[in-house]
Amino acid sequence: MTRLQEAAPPGGGIRSCAATASASCVRPVQEDEPGASARAEVPAASHACQAALLPDLAKVEEMRRIARAFLRRCRVSEPVAGFVVLAVSELVTNAVVHGEGEVVLRITVAVDVVRVSVTDHNPAPAVLKEAGPYGESGRGIRLVDAISDAWESSGEETWCEFRDARAAA
Repeated sequence: MTRLQEAAPPGGGIRSCAATASASCVRPVQEDEPGASARAEVPAASHACQAALLPDLAKVEEMRRIARAFLRRCRVSEPVAGFVVLAVSELVTNAVVHGEGEVVLRITVAVDVVRVSVTDHNPAPAVLKEAGPYGESGRGIRLVDAISDAWESSGEETWCEFRDARAAA
């Protein structure tokens, strides 16, 4: 099950939907909007996409598609968008494998930064691991650390940021 707040249909435009799968979402966030982020690092009038899913590795590809479509609509430069989509893949996978309960992906795009936040109900923070040369897992957070400008995990939320987000207009 995937739940989106707003969806952009394949032909363009923006429409509201309460329960849609396989769609991207675009929603302006205003300071005075109820439920808008109170964090100082997320400026007013940024654009946000939020999707919630039950823990299922099969949904990771869908989250990458949603992220890619949203970043394209926000005119995020292709090199940055590629890194953001990779981070989405790693953070959502980490939450599905190690988290508990519903996983929520939120992407916020402002003029100079893209922020990816993934939450679940596991209070243990994500950590950097050393995966051996033959290890099949354990590299996701290290990869996010390498490609992002900043990242942190407080337990239920793991986020990362990418600077210089928008392509030249």
